[in-house]
Amino acid sequence: MKGRYLRLFIAVLATGAALALLSRLPRREAPPAPAPAPAARAEIALALDAAGAIAPARSVVPKGADVTLTVTNHGSKVRTLSLAGYETHLHLAVPPGATAIDSFRADHPGSDFAWLVDGEPAGKFAVSGSHLVEGHE
Repeated sequence: MKGRYLRLFIAVLATGAALALLSRLPRREAPPAPAPAPAARAEIALALDAAGAIAPARSVVPKGADVTLTVTNHGSKVRTLSLAGYETHLHLAVPPGATAIDSFRADHPGSDFAWLVDGEPAGKFAVSGSHLVEGHE
């Protein structure tokens, strides 16, 4: 009987010593969180003809992109350009034969924004991104 207790006592001592050694080992720290990705950049070049038509008729950018818009008026009169849903972000008056540049952040996802030339729909603008993920708006 004494031999069993002696083996049990030695096993308990060995386990305690192993746990004490393990607790002194350096712990691995979690890797640092990745830095947030910089905002995407999008360049859109639009051309307005004499009738107020816009080319290209459809533009798509990712949500959160910083959009630089270059608009050239090939017509013979001043044209105003705005973007439905982004009225507070963008409104340009482009003289005939001139080019206007403006920028805005595409922060409203959706696929049904209209380019408005002199207040009339002339093309489509879409913002792709998180609105396709469930729970995002």
